[in-house]
Amino acid sequence: MMKMRWMLGIFIVFSLFLPACGLSETKEVDQNEVEAGASDPDMSGFVMDQDEDSILVVTPMDDGSGDEGRAMWVSGAPEGLWIGKQVEVWVDGDIAESYPEQATAEKVQELEMSEVQGADLKASEALSTALSETEPEQTDVLIVSLLSFDEESDQWTVKLDRRGSDQGEWKTTVKDEK
Repeated sequence: MMKMRWMLGIFIVFSLFLPACGLSETKEVDQNEVEAGASDPDMSGFVMDQDEDSILVVTPMDDGSGDEGRAMWVSGAPEGLWIGKQVEVWVDGDIAESYPEQATAEKVQELEMSEVQGADLKASEALSTALSETEPEQTDVLIVSLLSFDEESDQWTVKLDRRGSDQGEWKTTVKDEK
């Protein structure tokens, strides 16, 4: 009889625990929550130089982030011509703290720049054209301090600050022609 009570007790305990093992609370995931939980980019700025799958991303002078002139060589960028485009970069792993910084891209996303009324060129095309006219030293980093379109003169004004061996400012105009 004692053995039977003991076995009945074990059976009751197992019968209480066994159903708890198979139950799990399911939670419905809202897509907005997933997007809100997505991480912010590690850096955003203009692509000022490119060497195969590596791009030099530099924050503009007046972006308000306090990162004025922050520069990063990012390897592992997707194929394509990136110079002049405004991008966001998510880094995979550590960032080497040099100037410019160095990192490997987890993701590089081009930011859509709004169309400028009266302009034929996109801002990225005007910046790319201006950058093709510069001859910076290898150690210099160019930082966008002004990128504007004047509808009356039908041209873009591009002003770049130079950091590196030759500090200074460089300004040019780009005709608004494709």
